[in-house]
Amino acid sequence: MRSYVFIILSILSLSVKSQTKQIIDTLLIEKDSIVVYNNKSWEYLFMLNFDGILNPELDSFINQEFNNKITQPWDNYEPYVINNDLSVIKDSIWLCVVDEQHPNYSLPSPGKTNSRFGPRGKRYHRGIDLGFNNSDSIFCTFDGIVRYAKYNSGGYGNLVIIRHYNGLETFYAHLRKIKVSTNQQITAGQYIGKGGATGRVSGPHLHFEVRFYGNALDPELIFDFKNNCLFSENLFIHRNTFSYAKKYGRVYSSSVKYHTIKSGDTLYGLALKYGISLNKICKLNTIKPSKILKIGEKIRIQ
Repeated sequence: MRSYVFIILSILSLSVKSQTKQIIDTLLIEKDSIVVYNNKSWEYLFMLNFDGILNPELDSFINQEFNNKITQPWDNYEPYVINNDLSVIKDSIWLCVVDEQHPNYSLPSPGKTNSRFGPRGKRYHRGIDLGFNNSDSIFCTFDGIVRYAKYNSGGYGNLVIIRHYNGLETFYAHLRKIKVSTNQQITAGQYIGKGGATGRVSGPHLHFEVRFYGNALDPELIFDFKNNCLFSENLFIHRNTFSYAKKYGRVYSSSVKYHTIKSGDTLYGLALKYGISLNKICKLNTIKPSKILKIGEKIRIQ
């Protein structure tokens, strides 16, 4: 079992399931953070040697099945891995979306389904759209840890991504407000933010995705949105689950581009090569002009 340490120190004893406790500020200290809540409590979150693996048994199976070619890094800056091709699965993968250790679940929003998973014109809609009144509360579906919580310029708007112990990741897009922080432990049914209309959107709704190692699957294989319950506690993943990828690709097309650092590369040299300012490169990557580049490191240039 791969090791990670996640320790929480709090000055008050509080229920982790409380939906009234809201984050009002987060102070980052390298990979750790201090989270301040509106009830005058705080938590110090330590993330030491955390590799993002919440289900070691599943991760070991995936590595064996795909000869270690499938990756799922713990990335607080990019929404998904684009190179994982699960359409070549040989055997079905059986996931228990809830179990004895993590038995709880919640629907992200009680809103009516406006658009389902599937083809939408020349594109493929990789989630489900749930309507609501603007600023309605949005909730976490399963126990997990927040991997991504910020504005996404690729169309999602304010986006929260949560990695769960069952092996899945859930995406909550177009939020008006985000009320969780990256690397924060979170429980099923916990309040994560207010619904809205940020990003590439025509009106207020929640764009909700479920992904398995970066590949989107139909949320209605798991949730019965009409009856506000689980469709099934068991999820069977096979090659047909991702058959859409052959025609539409595994992810949305994006204007985001990266440069892989080679020997001799400098930030100033990249600015000249791609015709952008040094300041813009620093803003895109949240770095300083004095950053020391490492060979193989990816630097965003668009």
